[in-house]
Amino acid sequence: MSTTLSVSLFGQRVGELAIGKGRSPEDWHFTYLAEYRAADQPVPLSVVLPVQAEPFVGAVVRDWFCNLLPEGGVRDAISARLRIARNDDFDLLAAIGGECAGAVSVLSSGQRAEPAADQENDVDALLYLQGDDAGEGAFALLGTPLRLSLAGAQDKIAVIAEADGRLRLPGPDELSTHILKPDSRRFRGLRDLEALGLALAHAIGLSVPPSQSMDVMGRPALLVERYDRTRDGNHIRRLHQEDFCQALGYPAEMKYESQRGPGLDRCSALIRKLGLGPAAVQGLLDWTVFNALIGNADAHAKNLALLSDQAGRRRLAPFYDLVPTVVLPESMIERAPALRIGAAERIDAITGQDWRAFAAAAGYAPGFVLKRVQSMAEALLANLDVVAAHLLKQGCDEGRIGRATVLIAEQVQRLQSLAKV
Repeated sequence: MSTTLSVSLFGQRVGELAIGKGRSPEDWHFTYLAEYRAADQPVPLSVVLPVQAEPFVGAVVRDWFCNLLPEGGVRDAISARLRIARNDDFDLLAAIGGECAGAVSVLSSGQRAEPAADQENDVDALLYLQGDDAGEGAFALLGTPLRLSLAGAQDKIAVIAEADGRLRLPGPDELSTHILKPDSRRFRGLRDLEALGLALAHAIGLSVPPSQSMDVMGRPALLVERYDRTRDGNHIRRLHQEDFCQALGYPAEMKYESQRGPGLDRCSALIRKLGLGPAAVQGLLDWTVFNALIGNADAHAKNLALLSDQAGRRRLAPFYDLVPTVVLPESMIERAPALRIGAAERIDAITGQDWRAFAAAAGYAPGFVLKRVQSMAEALLANLDVVAAHLLKQGCDEGRIGRATVLIAEQVQRLQSLAKV
């Protein structure tokens, strides 16, 4: 049972994470190393964990680091494989925190994040060895105990995409380049819907990572290029990422506003407080409007993130997890927006007054918001058919994509007409 972990950022040790005997949220401690604090420009781990000599104690530490961990059934599968109690956040971090999203590593003393050089790393071969009955978390389990942790409730694995199309796990001293996400076993067709959301966002000029629909061992999957990486010639470098739950000091369990999590007003205030500039202010508006137009009720605070480079310069991350949830059965996923837009109780029942209320709360001019709803609606309608045809060529299901485009068009047209009132 670990009690102390080493925390690194951009490959440099920055501090020590520790837990007391009680192992409760109040027993978590994080302290920046003196030599790191003495550096010319030490980059902070978080907005809520600025570089300082005094240790951080309690929930602010637990909440930030636990946001690095998987959620739901994926977490259950990894905990069972590693024989770690599901609610033991600290030991789970010790086991799989060696390579998280962004540039953070959390390791026990003397531990290496990379797998052994002679270990099997071909994704197809590893899935074949798992067998046909591999359940939820099958892809994530390919990374255990290889020290790979990716937050979120969806099954996924960090991979390297070779020029010939082969996918493999990173070897020693290698950085992954892509995230591979299989179709959900619970929400069949989620792969196609996420591919559609990302492709539509790209088509109308929003910042999203490149993605490609594919099959892996007969299972539909989505390959998404990592946006927390940057290339300098042939050299790949990490970018530091923290999602808005982390940056605002909320635990992952409160990513929905209905769970007492942050709302769009808090997200907007964060962007303005950090001085991220007009592009980020516009980006939050575009993210909100786009999710409403495609009917994504699951756009929560962990779906927004900050990126920073080694100089500590922050910017809004590209958008991800853009899924038109209105296409999924209402019995499986509710229609209430994860982050409220005005007083709307359903993503498919937003009114012009709701947009005005959102504008007032988040610091936008109401007329500007309504014009943006109209312009993005027009762009989506102009691109729906072209994007759908492209996805069918990639192997997406024709019936599912067809139904999704019809429902999205209906949602877009309704919001477009209300924005004119």
